[in-house]
Amino acid sequence: MNGLLSVSFGTSHEETRVKTIDAINGKLQEEFPDWPFYTAWSSQRLISKVKKERGEEHDTVEMALARMAADGIDDVIVSTMCLMQGAEMAKITKMVNAWLAAGNRAARITKPMLWSSDDRQTVARIIRDEFADIPPEDAVMLMGHGTEVGSVVYGPNDVYGRVQAEFATLGCKRFFVATVEGRPSFDEMWPLIEACGAPCVHLAPLMIVAGDHALNDMAGDDEDSWANRIRARGLRAEPLLKGLGEYEGIQELVCEHVRQSIMLREVALRG
Repeated sequence: MNGLLSVSFGTSHEETRVKTIDAINGKLQEEFPDWPFYTAWSSQRLISKVKKERGEEHDTVEMALARMAADGIDDVIVSTMCLMQGAEMAKITKMVNAWLAAGNRAARITKPMLWSSDDRQTVARIIRDEFADIPPEDAVMLMGHGTEVGSVVYGPNDVYGRVQAEFATLGCKRFFVATVEGRPSFDEMWPLIEACGAPCVHLAPLMIVAGDHALNDMAGDDEDSWANRIRARGLRAEPLLKGLGEYEGIQELVCEHVRQSIMLREVALRG
């Protein structure tokens, strides 16, 4: 029996969770009504936090897979909300492989959202369209998370440079990508923003949710937030607290990756 497991990192911010994680899960259930549907968070810290603060219960990946097995599901598509092949993707893969080790089970994990050139072009177009109405002299700076884990396809954080290259291909030469916990950093990207002469920098998270990093590191009141660092340099800063998961195009991209995994599963079953 097959089933669909949707895995997100999780968030302690209910407002953005409803608009992003819950919205993606709702879209998955709508698109794949014949697949028994389960959800999990990969962050134990956030699972514990929201349980303590609000009494919310969320499964870990291990718990969700065990629940699926108990329900007779032994063939799983694991849909992740990961953007890249980083630390969270590696952790989810390890958990799924441990479940598979029990034997007589099958699982396919969907590719991260920025996996292929086509995916990166799709994401770049979605973000470009969000800022279609800003003055042409303004700049857009996206905050990625960053990772220390690379892959055979691209090294740590290199995917961010590839996303920026897609913006350039689209003619968005004032779109810049930096990370809060990796490279390129804010300081490494700043000379390019300064050189373009933009009077205003629009900030947005290159993350599924607009959580702690977006609220504090990007748009927070502290002097070291990206918004205030920009203002201290004499430019205007306009933060947009909208996680990628709010965009209908991103929700569709998650579904498309599930479709691709289902297709590969069916090919394998046919031999």
